[in-house]
Amino acid sequence: MYLSRIVRRFTVVALATIVSTTAWTQSDSNAASTYPNPNRTIRIVDAFPPGGSTDYLARQIANRVGVDWKTSVIVENRAGAAGQVGTGWVARSDADGYNVLIVPNELWTVAPVLYGKRLPYDTHKQLMQLAPVAEVPIVVTVNPSLPVSNIKELVAYAAKRPGQVSYGSAGVGSIHQLTAELFASKAGVSLLHVPYQGTAPAINGLLGDQVTAVFSPISSVLPHIKAGKLKALAVTGGARAQALPNVPTVAEAGVPDYQATFRVSLLAPRGMPEPVKKKWFDEVRKVMDSADVRSAIAVQGIEPDLIEYDAWLERFAQEGKQWQGVIDKAQLRVE
Repeated sequence: MYLSRIVRRFTVVALATIVSTTAWTQSDSNAASTYPNPNRTIRIVDAFPPGGSTDYLARQIANRVGVDWKTSVIVENRAGAAGQVGTGWVARSDADGYNVLIVPNELWTVAPVLYGKRLPYDTHKQLMQLAPVAEVPIVVTVNPSLPVSNIKELVAYAAKRPGQVSYGSAGVGSIHQLTAELFASKAGVSLLHVPYQGTAPAINGLLGDQVTAVFSPISSVLPHIKAGKLKALAVTGGARAQALPNVPTVAEAGVPDYQATFRVSLLAPRGMPEPVKKKWFDEVRKVMDSADVRSAIAVQGIEPDLIEYDAWLERFAQEGKQWQGVIDKAQLRVE
């Protein structure tokens, strides 16, 4: 009789598990088949002001996803607090696929380290990586009034003026600050950080001669470089930018063992159904690899990031370690 009770109990538990799993699978499958609802608007939230690389890429994606999915897809700029306003808004949104976030990767890898419990959300508990978008060359750019024409001259100029040569950034912990601090460390100079509320304001500060330099994503400075309003001294990646073939890398220009890359990704509220997540990943890859988008972003010097999902997650982890080292060495702190 005791054995009989065990068998009955096991049978009930097994049946409950099967019913639960079946219901979950059906629910998950339904989420994919009914998403997106053409009567609902999808928002790609950019946590920075219009005019930056993330904004430009978000609009490329929104236009084509809207056509492919036959639904309304808009870009909404929710800037403020070095990206925390927009990021927090998405983190608190429903995980139904209608609100996603386009970000420079440091908002995932760096912000939790730099701000810790000061963040008004828990990055890794409330958000998840959705899809890689693009790789954007970073250009070391200065105002034409600065009496330097290459990286070696910039290093010499800064060495004679410790803490006086300033650089603008999109905010504390931004890729602008991290790449500049890595440069300062490798070059053995001291630079003054001037944070702005986004890339476009930082570039305006450089154009107005309020700061000496900006380590900027190429899309924000390329028109000014071509117009002669700014000087490009070097790019920070491992290879020259296609849009600036005559501009050397920082390593080529005299600071060996220096390399930094700006990457852009999509994040989403954690808990998004797996089929919806996959639908986004596949769609973004299709969009970024399409001939028209490749052509459009190439004008800006940007290249699609077509890495596979698992390798992408591993790269996130590696980049996190790199920037952790920069933060520790530069003793970056949020006041």
